Amino acid sequence: MDGFERRKAQSREDILRAAEDLFSRFGADRVSLSDVARKAGVSQATIYNNFGSKENLVRDYHATIVKRIASRFRGIVSMKKSWVDKFQGFLQSWIDIADRYRFEVGGSGESGVSADSGEAQAHTTIDGEIETSIREFVKEGRENGSLRPDLSDEAIMTYVKFFRQGVANNPAIHERLLRDSGFSEDILSLFVYGVAGRRG
Repeated sequence: MDGFERRKAQSREDILRAAEDLFSRFGADRVSLSDVARKAGVSQATIYNNFGSKENLVRDYHATIVKRIASRFRGIVSMKKSWVDKFQGFLQSWIDIADRYRFEVGGSGESGVSADSGEAQAHTTIDGEIETSIREFVKEGRENGSLRPDLSDEAIMTYVKFFRQGVANNPAIHERLLRDSGFSEDILSLFVYGVAGRRG
């Protein structure tokens, strides 16, 4: 890679880093390219040269987040811990991610984001990644006997959805889960042991 290519790659990385900071704090639909350019210390023309449009920048930003989330969840799945501990870790990670990227954790489709916006597409992709991960956890729980055999996958997924929507629709609870580790552990334990059917 020559000097020009290195500078271009660095410029692209700076733009993505600035976009992530601004989009996660304010939402992609509320941030302009001039905001990103100012934060990254580049011109708007440089953003267009690297990404072509704001839509492409938002798409790349969301792709980066989805990869990060998928990697985080795969890391939890591969941990050498009990299924219950891993599932609790997954739920805590999911709450942390929702807070970090300002995504609605309930997946209820009532976030106020227009259906054709980049943010709406990201919600769909991230909700899909979360659902896929939950299904993997359910499959593992079934294989190792951690789940009650009398419960259907559909019932468990609905139970998880209730939990997600309950947190999403109660900002005060979401905030407390983030700042009060004891409360968070109690709630997650109550949730998981309800699924597992027994403690330990």
